[in-house]
Amino acid sequence: MSHHGRNSALAVALGLTAAAGGLSLLASHAHMLLPVVIGLSAFATAVCSFGWLLGTKYDRLKFEATIDPVTGLYNRRFIEVSFKTLLRQAERKRKRMTVMILDVNDFKDVNDRLGHTQGDTALAGIAATLTQCGDRGEIIGRWGGDEFIIICPYAEEKHLERLMNQIHEQLQSISLRTGVRLSVSVGHSSYPEHGSDLCQLTQSADKRMYADKYLHKKQVTEPAALQA
Repeated sequence: MSHHGRNSALAVALGLTAAAGGLSLLASHAHMLLPVVIGLSAFATAVCSFGWLLGTKYDRLKFEATIDPVTGLYNRRFIEVSFKTLLRQAERKRKRMTVMILDVNDFKDVNDRLGHTQGDTALAGIAATLTQCGDRGEIIGRWGGDEFIIICPYAEEKHLERLMNQIHEQLQSISLRTGVRLSVSVGHSSYPEHGSDLCQLTQSADKRMYADKYLHKKQVTEPAALQA
């Protein structure tokens, strides 16, 4: 969690204390110096304590406004606001970038079988996997429900394929270790080829994600049908 609010509040509080001290000393006679110093010390303590509490509350509210409580990733609102800045940078530098949408396969079954608490634990595990795999400056967030979003500051297919392979491999490893089958369907789109804003890019990525999900279900159901 950022400490910007608490540090700013303390800086303001100390500034006010110093200003008040300077004015008081200028207005005081020499024999009144000790009481003034004592009074200022008490005032500084009170102001710093208040500034610390106020800044801490600000930091907490800011943290809650940008972070998803279940996964610890950025929430949708933060992604939407931040993407505007990223888009301006990409336009100015004429850079390409990629938006990836990831949807957890058969997540309803996880909730139904194990309960929503374990479902939240599974989402947190997936979030940790995405964070671990994103090592090239990617911005990762929870898009909503069992969907995640990754904004990649690149659009090269080899980097995207490497990232997706890492995610699939790590989730497969978690599934074997925990006994909870976890996998994701992934779709991606690139700026500016597939859209000029976040809405267009996510819609394009969604289409590819659902196509990937269809293939996943087909791969799962066909062996089961053959066995039956």
